[in-house]
Amino acid sequence: MSSETEHHLLRQAEAAKRLVASLKAAGEADDAELVSDMIEGETSLNDAIEAALAEIDECEVIIAGLKAKEQAFETRRKATETRADRIRAMIEQAMLASEQQSLRLTTATVSLRKIAPALVVTNEADIPARFWVEQERPAPKLDKKALAEAVKNEIIPGATLDNGGFGLSVRRK
Repeated sequence: MSSETEHHLLRQAEAAKRLVASLKAAGEADDAELVSDMIEGETSLNDAIEAALAEIDECEVIIAGLKAKEQAFETRRKATETRADRIRAMIEQAMLASEQQSLRLTTATVSLRKIAPALVVTNEADIPARFWVEQERPAPKLDKKALAEAVKNEIIPGATLDNGGFGLSVRRK
């Protein structure tokens, strides 16, 4: 609410409060219709409330517009992230194809780093019980760290390692 709307509403609420107090002192505060009519006739409380409601409507319109913009920006951000990831992968492929592990450029040094093979769970139901940790709720939890270590040395049903790969490291100058 603007400070003018807030100030006007506050002043009118105080005026209505004083009017109700004087009606109580006169013993006439029991008649709700009389109190309502007196507040409407002697103060601008109803107008102040209507102005405040109009301002709330305006705020809600602005909020809806901002939410729409936020969604549009999120969609745009995700598309830009995807494009950057795709370009990064293309640089990796170009370096692999040309058998270049590192390149010193005028703007940055780019290099390929090996990524260790990662755990791939193919079927949780086949994984032996020794890799499950009991919990109170909701169900036992898979100990992926222990499973990954074990898969390096033995065949574990329901789990394997991927081939690893390369990642691109960029150091800007």
